[in-house]
Amino acid sequence: MRRMLVLVAGVCLGAGLVVQASDVRGMNRIAGTVTDAAGAPVAGVTIKATLDAAGGAIDSQSDAKGAWAVAGMAKGEWSVIFVKPGFTGQKAKVILPADMSRVPPIKIVLKKD
Repeated sequence: MRRMLVLVAGVCLGAGLVVQASDVRGMNRIAGTVTDAAGAPVAGVTIKATLDAAGGAIDSQSDAKGAWAVAGMAKGEWSVIFVKPGFTGQKAKVILPADMSRVPPIKIVLKKD
């Protein structure tokens, strides 16, 4: 009986984690570019978008042209951080509406350490 109770509790906890992870997923998308102070694209920047209300995150990375995108985002207020070794990180706040309105491109400038 005790094993059954532990198993049921584990299944319920696991199901709760799946619901939390799905809370960050939606149909919205943000995108933009990352450059250095001279205007050159910065490749390999890690982008982490965190939905403030749910705490879940979606990660991405900039390409050779400094372009990046994060897709599949739910509505709400997001904190987006941009980090790469050798540069001072940047943070942006983005509010995504429920109606999936187009969000203008976000241009980030990273300064070298």
